[in-house]
Amino acid sequence: MKIAAVLTATAATTTAVSGNLLRDSKTAVQKENDRRLTNSERRLARQVFDKTDPTFHPDDLLIIPDYWLIGIRTSYDGSYVAGVDDAGNVEYNYPWCTADETSPEGYTCLDLGPWNCSGDVTWTACCDYAKADVTDRGIASVDLHGNSLDCYDSPPPISEDDPEGVWQEGQ
Repeated sequence: MKIAAVLTATAATTTAVSGNLLRDSKTAVQKENDRRLTNSERRLARQVFDKTDPTFHPDDLLIIPDYWLIGIRTSYDGSYVAGVDDAGNVEYNYPWCTADETSPEGYTCLDLGPWNCSGDVTWTACCDYAKADVTDRGIASVDLHGNSLDCYDSPPPISEDDPEGVWQEGQ
C-alpha cells in the first residue's frame, strides 16, 4: 500500500497572550524541526512510502520529525473531529514498524487505521479510540525506534495561502 508522507501539520492548543488568542505549534522542538527543513527536504518527506518496496527501511521514517503522531483534523472551532474528508475519518500516513524477532529483518511494518471518529467526537477521544484499536489488534504501541504512538490536534488550514495548515510566525 502506498502511503503519502505529509510533514507539516500543526497541533493542538490555543493560548491567551496579551488578550489575543494564538495557535501554538505542536512543541517548540517540532516547530524548530519544521523550520529547519529545506524545500527539497519537504518534497522528500512528501514522497510516497511503500512498505512493500524492497528498498524501504524503517529508518526512512526518521526524516519525518513526528512520524509517530496521528494527526487528527478537527473542525474550525476545534469542537469535533472533521477528518480530512469532513466525515470524521482519520488515517495514519506511515507504516508502523515494530520489533519482530520472528521476522528475518527483525521488524514488521503494518498499516494502522483508518478510524471513524464521526459525530460529536473530540480529538482526544478519537486518539484514545485509535490507540486502543492498535493495542486491541495486538500491535505494539512503541515502534522500532522507541517512539510511542500518540496523536495531535491538526486544525484545518487558516486560508488558501496556508493549504497544509502550517502556522507561520506572525500569523
